[in-house]
Amino acid sequence: MARLDARRVLVTGASSGIGAAAARAVVSAGGTVALLARRSEVLRDLAAELGGMAVPADVTDVEAVRGAVASAVDGLGGLDAIVNSAGVMRPGTVEDGRPEEFRLMLEVNVLGLLHVTHVALPHLRRSGAGDVVNISSMSGRRIPSATAGVYAGTKFAVHAISEGLRLELADQPVRVTTVAPGYVDTPIGDDVDGDRGEEFRDQFATHGMSPDVVADLVVTALATPREVELVEVALLPTGERRS
Repeated sequence: MARLDARRVLVTGASSGIGAAAARAVVSAGGTVALLARRSEVLRDLAAELGGMAVPADVTDVEAVRGAVASAVDGLGGLDAIVNSAGVMRPGTVEDGRPEEFRLMLEVNVLGLLHVTHVALPHLRRSGAGDVVNISSMSGRRIPSATAGVYAGTKFAVHAISEGLRLELADQPVRVTTVAPGYVDTPIGDDVDGDRGEEFRDQFATHGMSPDVVADLVVTALATPREVELVEVALLPTGERRS
C-alpha cells in the first residue's frame, strides 16, 4: 500500500462521502489530517476516531477558510497537501432549476475550492513537496443529462482551474491532480427534494462505486514519487457505463 508517513493533509468536505473516506485512507497510509466541513460535531467525532483535528468552516466563506487553514497549519505543524472534496449537486435544467441552487453549486464547487487553495498555497509551497488534489467528476468531462448541465459546468470549471493552477505552479514544488469519478455512493443527493431527488438517489445507490475506491486513488496521487505528477484520474463504475 502507498505510504504517506508524516504527511500533513487538509481534507475539505470531510464530514461524509469521499471526503471522510479520503481522510480515513490518508491516516491508514500513515498521514495526519485536518478535517474541514460545516458540521462541527460530525467532524469532531471523525477527528477523534482518526487522531486528527477538526477545523469547522464553510468553504464559501473565505474568512472562515483563512481561520480554518491557519488552525490546521498550527495544529499539524505545517501543511503538505489539500484534498478539495467539498461539493454539492442539485439537478435541474436552466429553465426549471432554482436560481438559489445554481448559486449554491457555483459557490461550493468552484469558489469554495478556490478559497481553500488560495489560502493553502503558501503553506504547500513552504513544505517543499506540496500537493493539491481536486475532486471533480466525470461530469467535468462530459454532460450526462439535461438536468446535470449546471452541475457539469461547475466541474468543467474545476478541470480548467486545475490545469491553470498546474501552469501557475510549473516551477514550484506543488503538484496538482484532478480526480474525476462517475457515480459514487455518497449522501450528495440527500438534500434533493421531490421526485428528482428520489430518482437521483436511486441512480447513485444502484450504480455508485464505494467512496473508498476514490479515496485510495487520492492516496495514490499523494504518494506518487515527486518526479512524477499524476495529472488526472478518471474512473467510472462498470454499472454506470452499462446504464
